[in-house]
This record gives sequence, C-alpha cells and structure tokens, in this order.
Amino acid sequence: MFVYLLRHGQTVYNADGERFCGSSDVGLTALGWQQARQSATLLKEAKVTKVIHSGLRRAEETATALVESLDGVTKADFHVEPAFREVGFGAWEGLTRAEAARAFPDVYSNWLLDPAHTSLPGGDDLFVRQALVLAAFQSYVSNHPDGDIVIVAHNTINRLLLVGLFGGDAGEYRKLVQRNACMNVIEYTDLGDFRIHGVNLLPV
Repeated sequence: MFVYLLRHGQTVYNADGERFCGSSDVGLTALGWQQARQSATLLKEAKVTKVIHSGLRRAEETATALVESLDGVTKADFHVEPAFREVGFGAWEGLTRAEAARAFPDVYSNWLLDPAHTSLPGGDDLFVRQALVLAAFQSYVSNHPDGDIVIVAHNTINRLLLVGLFGGDAGEYRKLVQRNACMNVIEYTDLGDFRIHGVNLLPV
C-alpha cells in the first residue's frame, strides 16, 4: 500500500507575502488549482481508494482538483480528518513574518531559534499536534487493507508527521521543506514497515 501525502496548492495568503495561515480557512488561488491538477499526474500509477483531507477549504479544494483528474475516484471517497488540520498560529495568523516580528519581537526571536518550545499567543503546542497527527495517520494505515490513500494536508503538519515517522520530535520539523502542492510518497509493506520513495516532489 502506498500513502500519498500532499500539501495544498497556493492560497491567497501564500500569494500575499507568505502570511501565516494556520487554522484560518482561506482558499486556493487560480495558480493553486493549477498546481493541484498538475500534482495529480504523479498519481497516474496509484490505485487510490480513499482521499483524506483536513477539512480546511484549501485542502478540500486541492483534493477536489486531484480527483477531477483521477479515474474511479470521486468526492464520495473523501474523508475529513481534523488531525490533519494545519497547526494554529494564533495571533500571528494573517500576518507576514515581518509583521509578526514587529508585533511580537521577543516571541518571534525565540520562535526562530526554537519553534517547538516557543508558545505563540493563542497558538497550538507542536508536540501535542505531532502526537495527534501520528496517531491519526497510523490508524488510517492500519485500517485500510485495500488500495492506496491520498492525504491532503498542510506545511507544518506534514513536516511534523514525516519527522515523527522516523522517531524525530516536533523540534526537528524544520529539517524538511514542503512546497505548495508537493507530494510525499510512503510505501507500507506486508510486514508493516515503511519506505519513503520521495519527499517534496513536484511534477516535472
């Protein structure tokens, strides 16, 4: 079984100075829709039987664009999993990095050095969110006997999940990059172990 883990396509916040989005429910730009459709080309060999998204608009729209290009998969195959929602950035949501640095200079400086141990005003705990997303991911893998799974999630939550699969904690998530509409390919064998075939993949 393969799991295809994607980040959503470009949003209006990404296009407008890479604003912190978090739990804010913003949609895709026209480019974001195009990116999602292009990413579907990476699934041409997949046998997708379940599509999971976070429930946030940008993830649902990306999933919708994907299934438009896949044979035999429809929105009826969608499942919403809140554990895959993006990490909440609290008072920083809607701000650019420069605006966050001006409004919260001390917190911002600490966040640059140690994001996992820095509490953002109203933001999520990265260790808690990592534990939740890992548990949800393992549950889907364990209880999905047939076909491949597509998961459409978000920048920080994908990185927390991927580093967690290798035993890393939330403080290590910045070792990975997740571009808009990128795909990560994870294979689970009959023995229950996994192999990573690709991270941060984009169509050629």
